[in-house]
Amino acid sequence: MKNQLKVALFCADITPPIGTPLAYVPNDKVDSPIFVRGIVIDDGLSRAVWATADIIYYWGKAYFQTRALIAKAAQTTPSKVFLHAIHQHDSMRFALELNDFYKRFNTTCIPPDYYQQVNKKLQQAIQTAVQPRRGNWQPVCRLSTAEKRIAGLASNRRLLDKNDKCYAMRFSMCTDKKMKQQPVGIIDPILRTVAFHADGNRLIAALHFYASHPMGAYLRNKVGADIPGVAIDYVTQHTDPRALHLYFNGCGGNITFGKYHLNSDKTISVLGKKLGDYLLANIQGLDEKPMGPLTFKTARFDFPLNPKMNETQLAREVEKAQNTRQMAGPGMRLTICRNRHQWSKPSVARMSIGPELHLLSLPGETVVEYQLYAQALIPEQFLAVAAYGNGTYHYIPTAKMFDQGGYEPDSGAICTRDVEPLYQKAIAEVLRPLQ
Repeated sequence: MKNQLKVALFCADITPPIGTPLAYVPNDKVDSPIFVRGIVIDDGLSRAVWATADIIYYWGKAYFQTRALIAKAAQTTPSKVFLHAIHQHDSMRFALELNDFYKRFNTTCIPPDYYQQVNKKLQQAIQTAVQPRRGNWQPVCRLSTAEKRIAGLASNRRLLDKNDKCYAMRFSMCTDKKMKQQPVGIIDPILRTVAFHADGNRLIAALHFYASHPMGAYLRNKVGADIPGVAIDYVTQHTDPRALHLYFNGCGGNITFGKYHLNSDKTISVLGKKLGDYLLANIQGLDEKPMGPLTFKTARFDFPLNPKMNETQLAREVEKAQNTRQMAGPGMRLTICRNRHQWSKPSVARMSIGPELHLLSLPGETVVEYQLYAQALIPEQFLAVAAYGNGTYHYIPTAKMFDQGGYEPDSGAICTRDVEPLYQKAIAEVLRPLQ
């Protein structure tokens, strides 16, 4: 069958107004605008959307509502919408359910007017992009990928002692020299890029995938796209300005830039430029892949919710909260406890473009070991992984981490150690046809 692959691009500015509550603090200034960027991919038979947002996460109802909105605007189904957050902390927390809890402090987590405006902008951007005659559909004449090992950015934040116990966390803004001197640790050092080209090899769009917390700073009372925002601006300036670049965070739950933080306000610009140089290097080193139809595979697994998440105890924590930062964690956990059936089966999804290019979509704040596990299942094929899909599931550690201790299993997770075999089985199920 003659190739009919085409793409349409959209980008919606979702920068919140001054005074809007960010994930942790109010927005008193705009450091840089934030966006939802996306690509609609159509092979003549199926249509899919990959979208990435400069926010900390989509949580609960907001994830499903936004995905449904995108699907309707793009004229496809929600199961073929792959919606992800990049996870910048100086940005918005799309968690509608927290608004009820925040009323006590006369504020909101996500202001309704702002949320409606974001949805309206996003809907209009997508509808404009996919119009049959006036849209921006572009035929894809070449499909390519790049994989480059990079250094000086990602580092594992879990520092383990000789007894294999986590004794310290090397967070994003680490200032401890001894921690910085510790080895990089387990990471996925590969930056992966998928590129779509028009006739004449003109770049239409590029999807970039790298696993790490994306922050160089936060709690600054100003919204911003942080290091990935600088990198996207940089690569855009040095490639065809008509091309759209999308950045997806891989399984960066236990990975940060902390080892390489400069402990100065130059960190975002310097590390952003470094990441941008690597994105550009991938664009300049692309290898062609055979084109073909879109194929999909989805698997669900039973999420083992921690039985210690007691509604009565969480309700007490909510009542004792003195501010929204103290309220957010127990508020979200209480919401999950009260609506267990809605969140009991997270999904893992894979989309392939032709026989040799595969994209994996994962939920929550997944640790890097699951990305390495997925890569090991099909080591001779190209696989790019995006995590931070449905953020409702919080951190998803490995079973071993529950023995080692540390932030991810002890404070960040709402699951039990039983999550690992269930999660791995779902990943293997969607990748099995490729083995």
